[in-house]
Amino acid sequence: MKHLVLASLLTILNTSGPLFSQEKIWFEHHFVSTDLPTASWVRFGTPALADFDQDGDVDFALSITRGTVYWFEYEGDFRWTKHSISEIPTGQLGGGAIDVDEDGWPDLVAGGYWFRNSGQPSEKPFERIQYDTSINREIHDLVFSDINNDGKQDLVVLGDREGCFWYEIPSDPVKNITWIRHEITEEVLDSKTDIHGGFFPGGVGDLDLDGDVDIVLPGRWYRNEGQGLSWSKQFLPFGSAGYWGLSGRSWIIDLDKDGDQDIIMVGGDQVDSRGAWLENNGKETPGFQVHLLPMKAEGRRGSFHSLWVADFDLDGDPDIFTIEQEDASILPTGATMRAFVWENMDGKGQHFEERIVLDQNTGGHDVQFADVDGDGDLDAYYKIWATLSTNGLGGKSHVNFLENKAR
Repeated sequence: MKHLVLASLLTILNTSGPLFSQEKIWFEHHFVSTDLPTASWVRFGTPALADFDQDGDVDFALSITRGTVYWFEYEGDFRWTKHSISEIPTGQLGGGAIDVDEDGWPDLVAGGYWFRNSGQPSEKPFERIQYDTSINREIHDLVFSDINNDGKQDLVVLGDREGCFWYEIPSDPVKNITWIRHEITEEVLDSKTDIHGGFFPGGVGDLDLDGDVDIVLPGRWYRNEGQGLSWSKQFLPFGSAGYWGLSGRSWIIDLDKDGDQDIIMVGGDQVDSRGAWLENNGKETPGFQVHLLPMKAEGRRGSFHSLWVADFDLDGDPDIFTIEQEDASILPTGATMRAFVWENMDGKGQHFEERIVLDQNTGGHDVQFADVDGDGDLDAYYKIWATLSTNGLGGKSHVNFLENKAR
């Protein structure tokens, strides 16, 4: 049965004072849902953006640990309807949407499963198909990229109890249900290294400009030595460990516009998270110089388990978004949970200003942006990982939407 979720609206303003060079409304906040379970064992994973019903706008999907996978149909005017996709028998964090079977309908991928869009997603559940029977534990990072340069999107995943590998998606994945799996590194399985996550959402790209994509993880990057069949580990001077190990979020982009690919990273799953951009020195095997992003707002930061890089204010250069995670073990101190934008002031990454763009004591987890309302700027969907009993909603769970006010 459909459940209509009415959005509640909260306008978030930049506060006045020396932190902000100009007062600007960045986003308006809407609740997509506040009625999902709040039990202590509940975790929310597998976030994905897609036009699941092919009606011309962007919808949002997520799952409950070892429970129901949902998608939220955007009805316009900041209203959403919740639908069930299927059930997922494992606890998963990473997720993504892609047209796996190339039938014109976006499907959902999570853990060792893909969920085939029925073509009537508002009326019929998706078909759950298992593409890797060996996946039993959490996949933390999941992205799509063409690893072997065959012109088709592949699947790249990381789980610190499963490994780091990529899959070739078969040409007929409905009949050929087992996907071809290739190892990237077994280092993530080493308890001494303990790599929890790192390349989501944008840390897969061509760092050495040799024509194939490489992969960013905390403290290292992996160079694709050809067709994704051989990888070499290279040093990266950014990455710190929390309770869950080395973790973060990354994005590959030519930030300083000098023709090579730089990296933007934030720490995750740890308190005192920092953000930085890593300047590529342009050599055949690149090295990187760390530039820490400014932190002038009050309090110690919590966990930055989100990163997105885009021109949010439409001034022609990329800005950086993050939000603190809603998790009792890694909260900020001296301040409530907040979302931040590092505004690019000079267009070349040499001058950023930190902006508080949301301050209502609610956190976020693996935010993703798209032009949802069709007005030409980028809006955000995000969920939480766990519900905090002392959050700004009195302990309710929440799925969120940030309406960009640039236009």
